[in-house]
Amino acid sequence: MSFLSRIVPGYRPFRYVGEKVPCNLCGSRDHSVLGTRDRWFNPLTNVICTHCGLIRVDPMPTDAELDRYYSDHYRLHYQSTMEPTPKTIERGRKGAEARLSFLSKLVKPGGRVLDIGAGGGEFLAEAKRLGYEVEGVEPSVGFARYAERAYGVKVHISPLNKIDFGGRKFDLVHSFHVFEHLRDPLASMKLVHSILVPGGYFFVAVPNMAEKRTPTGMFHFAHVHGFAYESLRMMAEKAGFEWVPSDAQRAAQVFRRLETPNPDWFRFPNHAAELEKKFRESGLLKHLLTADPYRRAWRRLTRKLRERKLQKAA
Repeated sequence: MSFLSRIVPGYRPFRYVGEKVPCNLCGSRDHSVLGTRDRWFNPLTNVICTHCGLIRVDPMPTDAELDRYYSDHYRLHYQSTMEPTPKTIERGRKGAEARLSFLSKLVKPGGRVLDIGAGGGEFLAEAKRLGYEVEGVEPSVGFARYAERAYGVKVHISPLNKIDFGGRKFDLVHSFHVFEHLRDPLASMKLVHSILVPGGYFFVAVPNMAEKRTPTGMFHFAHVHGFAYESLRMMAEKAGFEWVPSDAQRAAQVFRRLETPNPDWFRFPNHAAELEKKFRESGLLKHLLTADPYRRAWRRLTRKLRERKLQKAA
């Protein structure tokens, strides 16, 4: 292992073979290459479906490869730890409070809540404190065990599609930055639909691929699919949901379960061309000549200073 691999966890790529697959949203095989390197400049090809605009890694890792990656490598690869740290706990807690501030207006305390990608359990802990019945899904053993131990919550240590919920239905399913990791996000959304009560709510947040960032900086192996608001909404509607206006931001949205999927889900026919154009027109030099990277760096710096101050006070 190189020196850089030891000090920068994400620098060392996860080796896989994968396979060629069609677009998960629309089924088309037509695509354009957006990038051939990840954020650490390791080889990684990302393509955009030229029909609907969903982005994917090509070739796509197999189910077995992803199961192995997320159970044994992911947390160490991207967070340098197999258990939550004070920093990740504090970030998770603040995010949970913010999201529950508007989700609690849709689903009242006492309702049953499932958190997909529960991590260290911060969202579950806050929802439990507010009076919800909670359980979570988290494939990383260290994070799941921490959530159970620290907050007394039930966490399934398994991929979502391998869990038997025993007929239980939920009033709210919450998922924060998970669906970009899934090989078959459409099937997972349909599964969410099946475990919600009639009229139940689905909150889903993913990284926004339409953000003003360098294309290479947005690509890494853990994100096998890439969404913008348009592709996220189309996938949810195809899976049987309707969009609900909320305080959520672009690629973080609330949907409500319908009894019948919307046959007119393909509501953004120009999205693929518009998103591809945005990628083609962006680049590192052009990005550095805008204020965006410096705003992001300032936000990261101030956040780290706040977190360090909190850790010293603890």
